[in-house]
Amino acid sequence: CILTFIGSGISAVGFLSVSVYFEASIEMLKVFYADMPEASFMLEAPREFFIISCLLSTLSVLGALFMWNLRKIGFHIYTLAQLIYLVVPFLYFGGDSNPMLSIILTALFVYLYARNLPQMR
Repeated sequence: CILTFIGSGISAVGFLSVSVYFEASIEMLKVFYADMPEASFMLEAPREFFIISCLLSTLSVLGALFMWNLRKIGFHIYTLAQLIYLVVPFLYFGGDSNPMLSIILTALFVYLYARNLPQMR
């Protein structure tokens, strides 16, 4: 849960920042991603992509918080948010993104959380 708090928490804050300061953030990202053409699809993302990503990251943190308190509903919230988060880039960018690392990490975390479901109420 601690890793989810850190990773999804930072993601939620980052996506929220990009959503609020969208134009300035895109200009800043253009500088960072100038030498990384494989990440250029992020520069074409609409504000809605970042808002949805922020909401899904926040749901992941909420799910981890429930699991931290041994509530099964947290597992379901976390898993649903992560599965939707895997699909969202395809909806916005098609096949331009490479989700393999995201799929592996999501599967690993869901599996590890699922192993602890019997201890949750």
